[in-house]
Amino acid sequence: MLRRIAAHIRKELLLLVRDRGGLALLYLMPMALVTIMAVVQDAPFRDFRDKQMSVLFVDNDGQGVGARVREGLRAAGPFTVHDAPEGMAGEAVREVIRKGEHQVAVIVPARATATLNAGSATTIATVFSPGDSTGIVRPDTSVVLVILDPTVKQAFRELVNSHLAKILGEITSDRLLNDMGAQIAELTGTEAPQLKLVKPILQVGMTIAGAELSGDRVAENSTQHNVPAWTIFAMFFIVVLLAGNMVKERSAGIMTRLLTMPGGAGERIAARMVSYLLVCVSQAVLLLLMGVFILPLLGLAALDLHGVSLLLLLLVCIAVGAAATSFGLAAGAVSSTQQRSAVFGSTAVVILSAIGGIWVPLYIMPEAMKAIGRLSPLNWSMEAFNGVLLRHAPFGEVAVQLAPLFLFTLICLAFAILAERRMTRR
Repeated sequence: MLRRIAAHIRKELLLLVRDRGGLALLYLMPMALVTIMAVVQDAPFRDFRDKQMSVLFVDNDGQGVGARVREGLRAAGPFTVHDAPEGMAGEAVREVIRKGEHQVAVIVPARATATLNAGSATTIATVFSPGDSTGIVRPDTSVVLVILDPTVKQAFRELVNSHLAKILGEITSDRLLNDMGAQIAELTGTEAPQLKLVKPILQVGMTIAGAELSGDRVAENSTQHNVPAWTIFAMFFIVVLLAGNMVKERSAGIMTRLLTMPGGAGERIAARMVSYLLVCVSQAVLLLLMGVFILPLLGLAALDLHGVSLLLLLLVCIAVGAAATSFGLAAGAVSSTQQRSAVFGSTAVVILSAIGGIWVPLYIMPEAMKAIGRLSPLNWSMEAFNGVLLRHAPFGEVAVQLAPLFLFTLICLAFAILAERRMTRR
């Protein structure tokens, strides 16, 4: 039996090698697809890392608060601060932003420093003279106004808001500490040291679960997302070629000659499975190597395999390739014409990839689509690749994603064998 399977494998490989055009498409088209998608999506992935927002700064205060806000924005990193021409205010500022000359305008109101000083004095007075409230005048509130270009994304609006809130919080706390120190010195009669926070007492720490924090180690660049995603897509697209070849064998009479030889449908299916699985795995290896060595030459981030278990990565490639090949065998076994197999194969792969998170991540889809997407074998494949490449997950965790792929493969193989037996009896 093994000799017959080996003979079938040799036959399948010879057919593939002789079809040089089809073979070239199997490797060149996925390479072009991965390159194009990585380049196209590179700009959105760089938004948060590289893009500078142009800020028009209007300082109507002219004192401490205005200067501190300007200094804080310049030190924040993602902002390029431009001082507004003298006298520019109101509708003129709004019109400049509306025309897109700057993305954001920050307007510090007049007397902002005076309002801060009055507010601090009032707060200190309520602390050190709580029973004497008759002379306390409640100060006004100054509002630092932000005007945004309508095209600015919500994420950048939140970015501006968070940076300004941080800067204004620091200004207020510094003023209160200074006034508190002065009040203590007045009450004790001794010169108190200036109260000032050397560094924030409470801070936010951020890290990536399962790996160290690094911009290149998470899917913040297009390479890390697109290489595995479109590798999976390319592996599953082998359905079109495989199913088409199976239909061609039957229509050209090759199957009739094969039926005169010893052996059954299971052996033929196993041979095709092994042959096309070799193609899928070689495809995956080629595309992963392209992510490591070729994409950086185009100015993109390299696919980072540091710390990745290559053995586990190979196991995932084999599991995904087996699922893709078995799906192609099932499609070829039930298709009666090459046109039907091509239309069904290509359409099915596109639909399964769309709902499976290959084009856009599953977590940004509506709940109903998420539930449907989790049934796609391409989603299981994507999660398995992410588990190895991004989460550095051990075998036990990756096996959770490989188990449904394995079950899917068995079901498709059983279906292909039964369908081929039925076809050959006609």
